[in-house]
Amino acid sequence: MRGRDDDDDDDDDSLFSVRGKTVLITGGAKGVGLMLTETFVERGCRVCIASRHREDGERTRERLNQSSNNNRGVGSCDFIRADLSTEDGCKNLAEEFKRRYESLDVLINNSGVAWGEAFETHSEKGFYKTHALNVVAPFILIREFADMMESSGRKRGTSSRVINIGSIAGLKPQVFPTFSYDASKAALHHLSTKLADALSSRNITVNVLALGFFPTKMTDSLEIYGKTVKDDIMKNALLIKRVGRASDVGGAAVYLASEAGSWVTGSVLKVDGGFLSKL
Repeated sequence: MRGRDDDDDDDDDSLFSVRGKTVLITGGAKGVGLMLTETFVERGCRVCIASRHREDGERTRERLNQSSNNNRGVGSCDFIRADLSTEDGCKNLAEEFKRRYESLDVLINNSGVAWGEAFETHSEKGFYKTHALNVVAPFILIREFADMMESSGRKRGTSSRVINIGSIAGLKPQVFPTFSYDASKAALHHLSTKLADALSSRNITVNVLALGFFPTKMTDSLEIYGKTVKDDIMKNALLIKRVGRASDVGGAAVYLASEAGSWVTGSVLKVDGGFLSKL
C-alpha cells in the first residue's frame, strides 16, 4: 500500500473520501475481499474483516497494520473469525463486532461460495450451500446491523451503505454448469433491490457490484472446463482485454461508500470489462 501526505487530493472534504469510516467486509482476507480491504485501509478507514480462515485473517490484519504504522494517514485492519453459513454464525459475528465498535458506516457482503455440477447429477446440497452463504447470510447480517447503521448515518448526517458483491452470472447465465451459483447471485441482486426499498426510510442505501472475471480462486476453478477458458474469455468475451484489478472493484466500492454515491440505491453496477455489452 502506498502512504499518504498532506498534498494528497483525497482530503476529508472531497467527494470520494471515505476517510474515518468504519467498514465491515466479510470474506475480506482473500480474493476480491482482500482487494476491497486493502483499498479501504489505504484510504483511511477502520476496516474489520470477517473470515472463517483464522490464519488468512490474522496474516492480513498484521500485514496491513504494519503498513499503517509505516504510512501516515492510512487506516487500520481488525479481524473477527466467523462462519457465516448459519444464522447463529452471522449473529455471533454481529455480536462480536458490536462489542468492539460503536458504529458501522459501510457493510460489504463479499463472502460467498461457487458450485458447479452437471445437470444430471447436481445435488440439492449445491443449492443449500450457495444460497446459505450468497443470499441468506447477507440478509441476516443486514438485519442484525440495521439499527447500528441507522444510528451511524444519523450521527454522520449521511446515509450508511450496504454493498453486496454480486456477479454477472446473476444477470446472464454462464455457459458453465453453475446452476445453483447463478441462481444465488440472481437472488442476491433481487434481494438487494427489495432491501433498498425497505431500508430507505432508515437512511441506509443498498447496492450491488456485479463483478466479472477477477483473478481469484473461484475463477481459477474454471480451468476444470478447459485450460484455455480464461484466455478465451479475455480474447473473445471482454471489451477491455484483461481481468479485473483491485482498483476496478475498489474504485467502484469507494464510489458507492462515499458522498459521491449517496443518491444511489437499489442499483446493480456492472464491473465486468464490458462482458455483458459484447455483441
